[in-house]
Amino acid sequence: MEKLIQYRTNASLYNGEFGGSSGWPAAGMGYIIVSEKSKIIVIDGGYGDDAEEILSLLRENSTAEIPHVDLWIVTHPHVDHYGALRELAINPKLSCRLTIGKIIYWFPLEFVGRDGKARNLENACAQMSKISSAFTAEEHRPYRGEKINIDEIEIEFLFVPDDCSILNTGGGNANLVSLIFTIEGKSKKIMFTGDAYGRTMQITAWRYKGNLACDILQMPHHGLCDAYNIDFYREVNAKTVLIPISEAGYREMHGEQYAEKEGRNHNLWVENNAETVYKAFEGTVEIEL
Repeated sequence: MEKLIQYRTNASLYNGEFGGSSGWPAAGMGYIIVSEKSKIIVIDGGYGDDAEEILSLLRENSTAEIPHVDLWIVTHPHVDHYGALRELAINPKLSCRLTIGKIIYWFPLEFVGRDGKARNLENACAQMSKISSAFTAEEHRPYRGEKINIDEIEIEFLFVPDDCSILNTGGGNANLVSLIFTIEGKSKKIMFTGDAYGRTMQITAWRYKGNLACDILQMPHHGLCDAYNIDFYREVNAKTVLIPISEAGYREMHGEQYAEKEGRNHNLWVENNAETVYKAFEGTVEIEL
């Protein structure tokens, strides 16, 4: 049976102060796709302290004693997304308990902020190369429109950071380089956005107008109200929504503090349009594909 697993990261259980001087504590994000023949795809993985949990889930969903991940996709260079993968690579007690065939990522070195600094993407690229070497995994940078098939599952990359003239404005947050892609099984199609920002979602909506409909949508940037695009949301029109968010983040995004934020209202449209919403802090869930 093909299935999608959204797992509850440790950070998603955070329920403390949120916003203001404390910032927006990240919830981490991790997904596992299992094909009908038990081949495994992982998207991101969460913080370093999620490494043991994702390893346990991989073992539970593998037919081998040592699970093999055919494809590990890292959406962008933020530690709440690739920290678990890094921990698996640098910890010998963990790295010996799985193998990885290919790691997909694209962290463009030329991506800079207005101050001309590289925003640590050079360091992130170096870390990813070390991770790949630790697992002797192939590294792959996807191109827009590329399709990859694993058994009956098809992955299509809709946005990759290949036009830095668009990206190099607005402060240099690495969310702007987040990959946007779909994963389609026999009966359901999922839209993954990582931490995509509105600009890249808008570009994707323009490029693929009329061809973005999906059954499932992973909400961008943990469902926080700084990442949204109503055109993209309406094109996708998903009836199942995945929100990799912390308990505190969800509470605040639905409270009075952010009630007047345009993004909050647009993200609420997604939830109200959906029939089912899975929030990471509520627990690990499996969805048949």
